[in-house]
Amino acid sequence: MIGFDSNLLVNYYQSKLTGLGGASSSGGTGVATKYAPTAPWSPQAKPADTSALLKTALQGGKLIDEGAASLDLSGASSDYKKLFALYQGLGTLTALAERANAKNLTSFDSSRILAAFNKGMAEVAGYVDTAAFEKVRLGFAEVSDTSRAAIGIARAKTEYVTAPLVTGVADSAVPAFAGDVRFNIAVQQINSSQTVQIDLAEMGAQTRTLPNVINHINAKLEAAGVTTRFAQERIPGAERSYQSGGKTIKLAPAPDQWAMKIKTDITEKVTFQAVDTAPAVYLTQKVGDPDPDGKPETKDGVLVNQLLKFQTEAGVVPAPLQPTGEANWVEGRIFAKPLEGAIETVRATQVGSDGSVYVLADITGPAGGQAIKGARDVALMKYDSAGNLLYTRVLGAADDAKGLALAVSADGQVAVAGSVTGGLNGAVDGPLNSSTSAALADKSDSFVTVFNAKGEELWTARRGARMEDEASQITFGPDGKVYVAGRSKSTMPGTTALGGWDSYVEGFSVNAKGEPQALFTQSFGTAADDRPAGLVLDGNALVTASVEDGRAVVRRFDISSGAPVQTAMRDLGDLQGGSITGLALDGGQLVIAGSTRNAALDAGTVTRAHAGGVDAFAAQISADLSTTPGDAVAYYGGAGDDRAAGLAVSNGQVWITGQAGGALPDLAAMGKADGFLARLDVAAGAVAWSQQFTGKDGHAVPGSIAIAQQGASVLDRLGLPTGELSFSGSSKLTAVSALRAGDQFNIAVNGGRPKAISIAVDETLESLMLKIRRATGFQVKVDTAVTDGVRRLQIKPLNDRSVIELTPAAAGQDALSILGLKEGVIRASKIEDGKTVAADGKANFYGLGLHSKINLSSPEQVRHAISELTQAQGVIRKIYTDLRDAATPKSVLAQRQAASTGQAPAYMTARIANYQAALDRLTGGG
Repeated sequence: MIGFDSNLLVNYYQSKLTGLGGASSSGGTGVATKYAPTAPWSPQAKPADTSALLKTALQGGKLIDEGAASLDLSGASSDYKKLFALYQGLGTLTALAERANAKNLTSFDSSRILAAFNKGMAEVAGYVDTAAFEKVRLGFAEVSDTSRAAIGIARAKTEYVTAPLVTGVADSAVPAFAGDVRFNIAVQQINSSQTVQIDLAEMGAQTRTLPNVINHINAKLEAAGVTTRFAQERIPGAERSYQSGGKTIKLAPAPDQWAMKIKTDITEKVTFQAVDTAPAVYLTQKVGDPDPDGKPETKDGVLVNQLLKFQTEAGVVPAPLQPTGEANWVEGRIFAKPLEGAIETVRATQVGSDGSVYVLADITGPAGGQAIKGARDVALMKYDSAGNLLYTRVLGAADDAKGLALAVSADGQVAVAGSVTGGLNGAVDGPLNSSTSAALADKSDSFVTVFNAKGEELWTARRGARMEDEASQITFGPDGKVYVAGRSKSTMPGTTALGGWDSYVEGFSVNAKGEPQALFTQSFGTAADDRPAGLVLDGNALVTASVEDGRAVVRRFDISSGAPVQTAMRDLGDLQGGSITGLALDGGQLVIAGSTRNAALDAGTVTRAHAGGVDAFAAQISADLSTTPGDAVAYYGGAGDDRAAGLAVSNGQVWITGQAGGALPDLAAMGKADGFLARLDVAAGAVAWSQQFTGKDGHAVPGSIAIAQQGASVLDRLGLPTGELSFSGSSKLTAVSALRAGDQFNIAVNGGRPKAISIAVDETLESLMLKIRRATGFQVKVDTAVTDGVRRLQIKPLNDRSVIELTPAAAGQDALSILGLKEGVIRASKIEDGKTVAADGKANFYGLGLHSKINLSSPEQVRHAISELTQAQGVIRKIYTDLRDAATPKSVLAQRQAASTGQAPAYMTARIANYQAALDRLTGGG
């Protein structure tokens, strides 16, 4: 048999296609047939003069010019001209964005580039909206079948998992169960209440393993007739690896860990009660080396904010155990847990009457799964006593906000205060609010927000001077009134300027409609720069502590008649560059804490001497500011500079935290930058308890501090929270996101006029769904989808013919991005010949994937803009390919596909088989 190598024919076939490209065929004549004009990105096309395009854009010229787009194929669709012109316009925008990244740009050049870019983006958006394409439908943003919200309402949880209690084998003895372990579980049912007493001593000689203890507890719960049960929870060991020789070497996973899980249902409320308690101290700190490479300009520090809990009294309550593998642990520390979110600075910490812990922070990105609108916002976070996050509440400022003060009332209301620049929808404005004037839009205003016990906003007041101002201290009155202290660079409403930064006090109440109203505003201070640093309410008097022209000054204002009347003032002396970090009321005495170089503050008897440099101090004086024999000041520090960062006073105990400049008395330095926590007996000048500690990379910078007088107990060892297990959250969208009343987005159906959807203060998923249905004449399908236990809004076309367009509202009021709904077109699609096409049978939809908020405001935003513009150019190339393929005969497409895969088409394969059969016949098959 004479064999015939079929590869010869395949190679011959492929050679016939060489040089023809994907857009043409020789047709047997040797002359290429074009099915689409040459694209500007083709190697055969003349490259665009980028410098000329940039110059035109910077001079205010148009970016999109159909007349400049030439087609080299007679009779080609005018769609190509539009696509090529749009492609060039996107390229010019990309060049502008890249130019914005250039080094050593002057402010003039930067402003020119920014103006040209913004103008160009508006031009592209307008062109896409008005250009009349023949064979495609094009949108500025994205095109999808469904738009699903990123935020939603979490379904009620009925499980609680503790921190890990044992590592490795689950049935080994658990150290946390050793010793005297007693607590109560109170279970409230619909018609009855049960208190189940747990005492592990009743287990006798049985080993206190996790399964055995769980069985013991469950037997007690079953006997009480309640549904709640305990179970064990496996936490798989993390994967481990290391780098060697440029390769990743995998190790065996870390050992599994085991925790307790409490499982209940919605018909039972479960509360944990400790038998014996001790005071607990909560503080926040930032850990991590802020400058690992020693170059401040690189900003390479990886910093972590933590919430710490300390037990500082041993004896009645078992001492805390060191968690397995936890670094930088010190005696007395119960836990050190990372705070969730893009936290820039933690400002304050307070303990609620239910034992929960509130943390106020400034954030520069998402926190608790909630996105922010501007560059910086305020987050209120609530934790249980075991350090588990219960909720996060974001203020929702349009541009920039800082949270500077926090207060918690006896009935669970929470008040925060700070400064805000730009829009803040839903706030009750004062008469000189800077948001009412474009000329003053860059000036910060003071704000106050009050939340109810569920973390739902009750009211927000915004008041401001013509220049910058901020509210930095806040406290509740017993009648629900809220009092604030702050400072301003110019006169607050109803006040008189004193010079420089002036301090002020202000009061708020709520009218019959639940709206806040200012009761008074009173400025005080000196002609120099002043800063309030503490505020307490003592009966009918407000007491402030301030740094005034560098001096520590305490003032008392009588507010019994409505307007504040200063009745006393006490100057404690020059802080010599120091500061005041807190003011507290303890019985009939005031406690003031801070840092100073002054070894002789005028605060009474020096009971503990200044050690040199900068020392922390705590002073106690009479609340009426009179001089008494009991006035005293105690300094705390070592040979270095030691600065106080926070003060807390509870049941006569004075606590300060801060940063140590070296070894402190009776303690040793541990890292490059240590923190400290100390309890001072100011009258005796004694240190009742102290601890020095460090953190990741040898750096720890403590901030705020709070005391829970009965917060430490054996429950800490077990990872169980004091108080009621909290599973219920808010159903209001304004509570679980940065949405504010008045925020909006727009929706249009089938080319109709866009309708604005406005968010209400009590908006829920159900009410928002109804608004969308009504606004669109019930022409869209709106429902919810459940993902990861969260119900989320989703919008779909009602039928194959429905076309929905979602567009954002004005900057600072846009609800679309906060909801996480995608800007763009929603339409139904189907699969046809392996391709996704419009279900209505009309021209296919394409989306450039651009967003109206693209900007060049930062290097990160520039990179984001370049990425989106490059992807948009890719969409143009995809449209071109689809149009070209639609105009190309199927036989040519088949040849092109075969050439790309190295396979001959069916007709060539059949011809080869015929040649082989003929050869077989000639040779007789052998």
